[in-house]
Amino acid sequence: MKTFAVVGLALAPAFAFAADPAVSPSADAQLQPVVVTGTRTPVAEADTLAQTIVIDRAEIERAQAGDVADILRQYAGLEVARSGGPGQQASLFTRGSNSNYTLVLLDGVRVNNGTTGGAALPNINPEMIERIEVVEGPRSALYGSDAIGGVVNIITRKSGPAQLDANIGGGSFGTIQGGAAIRDAGTVDGHAFGFALGAQQQRSNGIPPFAGPLPGSDDNRAFRNRTLDGNAEIQLGGVRLQARAWDAEGKDRYQNETSDPVTFATAGFSPADQDFRNQIFALEASTHLTGNWLSELTLSRSLDRLAQNQAPDFVRTIRPEADWHNVLALGLYNRLSFGARAARERVDAVSSFGAPIAEAKDTDYGYVQDEFNYGSQHVVAAVNYLHDGAFGERFNWNAEYGFDVLQGTRLIATAGSGFHSPTAEDRFGSGGNPDLQPEKALNYEVGVRQAITTHQSIELRLFRNDVQDLIEYVPPNFTAVNVEHSRNDGLQLDWNYTDADWTAHVKGIWQDPRDRDTHTQLLRRARSILSAELNRRLGRFDVGGNFYTSSQRHDVDAVNFGNTTTGGYGMLALSAGVRLTRDLRFDLRGENVLNHHYQTVSGYNQPGSAVYATLRYSLPL
Repeated sequence: MKTFAVVGLALAPAFAFAADPAVSPSADAQLQPVVVTGTRTPVAEADTLAQTIVIDRAEIERAQAGDVADILRQYAGLEVARSGGPGQQASLFTRGSNSNYTLVLLDGVRVNNGTTGGAALPNINPEMIERIEVVEGPRSALYGSDAIGGVVNIITRKSGPAQLDANIGGGSFGTIQGGAAIRDAGTVDGHAFGFALGAQQQRSNGIPPFAGPLPGSDDNRAFRNRTLDGNAEIQLGGVRLQARAWDAEGKDRYQNETSDPVTFATAGFSPADQDFRNQIFALEASTHLTGNWLSELTLSRSLDRLAQNQAPDFVRTIRPEADWHNVLALGLYNRLSFGARAARERVDAVSSFGAPIAEAKDTDYGYVQDEFNYGSQHVVAAVNYLHDGAFGERFNWNAEYGFDVLQGTRLIATAGSGFHSPTAEDRFGSGGNPDLQPEKALNYEVGVRQAITTHQSIELRLFRNDVQDLIEYVPPNFTAVNVEHSRNDGLQLDWNYTDADWTAHVKGIWQDPRDRDTHTQLLRRARSILSAELNRRLGRFDVGGNFYTSSQRHDVDAVNFGNTTTGGYGMLALSAGVRLTRDLRFDLRGENVLNHHYQTVSGYNQPGSAVYATLRYSLPL
């Protein structure tokens, strides 16, 4: 696998479309998407200093994914470990960092819960998403303690010209989904307004989660998700007011292990299911206090709840939050950002395997960031002062520097710190350890970005991420402990080409996520990963494909809890679409078309070959 990855990336520039002369990234900025996640300010994608992935609506529709985790797993550097098929638990490892080191935002509001620190990725339906921005590398200076590894900002569909959208689709494993959305924008009594409302229903019969011959392991486990999403905004004088709501609820069927009463060895599996609900409500007000000062205040409340139906077990996280963000333009070359966030989080949980949890935690921080761009010099510097209700005060920082040595060539150097406090489950759940210390990270990175033509670029990054007191669960009892020193050294190479008819991407990463005390590889993280995508537009038709390959990973067996290794694998997906009429489009996609058997978590099945089709209707009103 590693040899294949090296050859593929080495050949990427050779397949470059070299008809256009090289230009600087900024010269083509007007054609580039604008991203906001890396600095919380609008920046052309080509001019960001952070390593960034932008997934637009066209890519989301082509993927026909069941959830957002299935979209993210197509990109090297973003590893998704899933315990079974559709709807089953999924964890995201960004650049080899822990699965709760990536902050997931929904329209800028935190999705990560305070119980496990992770986000409910299987419950986020892609049909509600307009675009996804991913920042790889620490962003604790802007976003607080959850962003050691990176940030995923999921941006839902917004208001626009009056339009009605509807979709229906389905495919393998008894999958069926459908939904509708409506949007509009205009003026009322001279006040600009807009709204977007959407509803989506999804069902799947699933697959057997566990691999192996034990009794009960061949039972399919189904999944159901109903999502409602809406936002409305109005301009009153110089103040823009916006209200947003997102609500996902459903049922996830899974399997519990049963044990032999004498030997306590795993004897089989019994069916179980749980109800979930994820909600976010947000109110936002923004205004220009002066001609060069934009101020935004967001008040939000999020809910994350799971309730098992075969036991009294449940977990619930409620988090009200206030976020005040300001952007101050200081002349032509300088932009200052500053703000504060205050969150009051409560976690309540009852588990058959541990003591009840009832924890209330306050987290507050303030930050300042400066962006300076003059000629060939580009600087971003940020500092954050954080108060953690359980672990006291902490400073975090980010520093980035870019220098344009030649037209189209930018050298980049970045560094930053991160902080992550143990979650409620880490401290008080099954295997929890109340004496855990917070995790502290320090990241260094150097790179070069080269614009080859007006349509293509290549970027190379070398990075090192050191974590002190990394939290790991140690078998066989899976007790949480601090690993005193861990490190991930890596190299990442990206090549991109985009024009009116072609899009092509190749991403590769080589890394060494390692416990430096025991010199062992960290669990569920591959040493090398390659992803490639190619799409072609042919009039009314679109065709494309993407390939993802990963080397082997160290893991813990799901049945006997012994140390093991999951093998490397390769996944090929093919897609095709046709616009039947101006308003009607049909998409077809084949997943794992080579029917490769693989696991991302040892002992858990992953789907074989699958086919999905979607019919979309868009009617301008």
